[in-house]
Amino acid sequence: MPSAPSRPGPDATVHRFGMRRLRTGLPGTLIALCLAPLPLAVTAAQDGAGAGRWVFAVVWLLFWGGLGALMSYALWTGRRTLLAFDAYGVWWWHSPERYAAVPWQSLAGVGLHWAHQGSARAGRKVMSLELCPYGDVDADDPVLRPLVVRDEPLRPGLPERRYRIGIPTYPGRRWGRELAASAHARAPHLWFGEHERPYGRPGPVRRTG
Repeated sequence: MPSAPSRPGPDATVHRFGMRRLRTGLPGTLIALCLAPLPLAVTAAQDGAGAGRWVFAVVWLLFWGGLGALMSYALWTGRRTLLAFDAYGVWWWHSPERYAAVPWQSLAGVGLHWAHQGSARAGRKVMSLELCPYGDVDADDPVLRPLVVRDEPLRPGLPERRYRIGIPTYPGRRWGRELAASAHARAPHLWFGEHERPYGRPGPVRRTG
């Protein structure tokens, strides 16, 4: 097995989950931050506002301001999260100090797992990239550990314990198809296609955005 490089190769196919999450989450963050000072400003503009109004305005400011700050922090710190495919393997990258690479040579199969979320008529799905190793998973790696799941094998000969990387919820399937095409192009000999989970069946799919 080739030695692990320190970052994805220059020809890697990159899916920037963090930037997508930043773009989609920014409007909600701005709304929370704009709502925070409104009651305080209204109360300050009123003559003779009682203590109850001031208490409410301060509590409102702390709640929405804190929520907006937490959302901003989470979006900013996760902005570099990405999934990449190169000649070496699959990269789950959060920062230059926090990442994991799963070599193609360590995998027995790669595919997509999906299920409806809520009403099937709404067309919203939860999807995940399934990485099935030859041997046991690396549960000691702090980056890979949260991705380890145990579920029924997706085909005979594949293990129950594997890595599952959640794909952000989306209407339609464009995002998942682009990711599937990237994985298939790099390792067509490992690709076992898409597997639908029964409608409404619960399971440990961890979404990234």
